[in-house]
Amino acid sequence: MKLEWFGTAALLVWEGDTVIAFDPFGGIDWRSTQPETCPDDCAEYFIKASDVFVTHGHFDHILQIPAVYQSANAKIHATQTPCDTLRRNGFPEDRIEKIAPGQNCTVGNLSVTAYQGRHCEFDKALVLKTALRYLKPVNLHRGLRLLWLNRRYPENGEILFYEVSCRKRKLQIMGSMGLDPNEAYPTGADLLILPYQGKSDPVNYAASLVERLKPKAVLLDHYDDSFPPMTAQVDTSGIEALLKEKYNIPCRAIKQGIAYEMEEWTL
Repeated sequence: MKLEWFGTAALLVWEGDTVIAFDPFGGIDWRSTQPETCPDDCAEYFIKASDVFVTHGHFDHILQIPAVYQSANAKIHATQTPCDTLRRNGFPEDRIEKIAPGQNCTVGNLSVTAYQGRHCEFDKALVLKTALRYLKPVNLHRGLRLLWLNRRYPENGEILFYEVSCRKRKLQIMGSMGLDPNEAYPTGADLLILPYQGKSDPVNYAASLVERLKPKAVLLDHYDDSFPPMTAQVDTSGIEALLKEKYNIPCRAIKQGIAYEMEEWTL
């Protein structure tokens, strides 16, 4: 198994000729009036996927799916709300596949199992800090567009956590920094992809999630400043140091433009 990150929570995972995508989103070109258009340098990779798995329905997870896959044969796997959003935006019904916690899907050599997840709950300090950034004249128009997109792309509490298995190796993928307290997640995966965004002081909170899942290694995504003023670059050094020192779990921020191979997941 190999994987590559394209910003936010967008991932491509492949094994041999089997390619699947998670939350394909290439960022927004603010010079364009069409945020749903995926940049060509990302779309050319996403289009290789035969199946797309959505963690939840926010715009930075499904906005560009129609533009990338409208003319492709890829099957889109998502919960009810993002399925409804895709239909509303004209995506073909016959290529939308509803998926729910507890279900498994086999794609080539890859087995994908869905579990109930939870979206990160933003704390008051982070909400206030973000709101203040909206007040800057350069950010106001962009911020209003982001608020509009958020309203059009709800998640309704439908968050999925995925585990991808291949040849006894296991990769776990979270779409937001939260876990459901009642879900029985499998532990000890070879690698956990952990979104590191959504808390004003995320270190201890993220560590508690890792302690629960007990992965052998962690790669952080969604820490990037993908669509300011709503986002900001998050310093990952604190969680990297804590996981190494307290749990002896290697952790690093995933980098764009790198194809990570299974052998490298020991970090």
